[in-house]
Amino acid sequence: MGRTLGASAGRPEGGTVTDRPATENDGSLRYTPTVSIAVPQSGVENRIGIRKADWLRIKRALTRCQNNSMPGRSGWYFCLFGISGSAFLTVIPLAFSTGLPSWVVPAYICVAIGSGIVGLALVLIDRKLKTIRSDRLAELKGEMEEIEASFPQGQ
Repeated sequence: MGRTLGASAGRPEGGTVTDRPATENDGSLRYTPTVSIAVPQSGVENRIGIRKADWLRIKRALTRCQNNSMPGRSGWYFCLFGISGSAFLTVIPLAFSTGLPSWVVPAYICVAIGSGIVGLALVLIDRKLKTIRSDRLAELKGEMEEIEASFPQGQ
C-alpha cells in the first residue's frame, strides 16, 4: 500500500512521490515530475538569457552611438593652432624691432612650432580614435545581426 505526495501536500512545483517500491525487490522511492525543467549543461556552452525588449534597446543605443559623434579634442587643437598662428604672426614685427633681447624671437618661434606640432598630433589622434570607434561599432552591429540571424524569426 503506497502513499502519494503531490501539489496538495505543499509541493508547488508539481510531481508525484510515492513510497511504493519501483520494483518489488529494490525498496526505493519513485518520483514522476509533472513539470519540465532545464538543467544547465556544464562545459558545453554558457548563455545568458536576455529579453527581446532589452536586446532591441541595446541595438537602438548602438545605432545612436554610430550616429552621434563622440566629443573630440577639437577645442584643444583649435586653441593650439590659434596660439601657433598668432605666435608666427608676431614673429614678423618682432624680427624688425630693435632693442629686444636676443631670446625673444627664438622663443616665439619655439612656441609657434611647438603648439602647431601638439595641435597636429591631437588632430591625428582624434581621427584615429574616431576610426577605431566607428570600426568597433560596425563590428558590434554585425555581431548582433549575426546573433539575431541564428534564432528563429517571428517570435
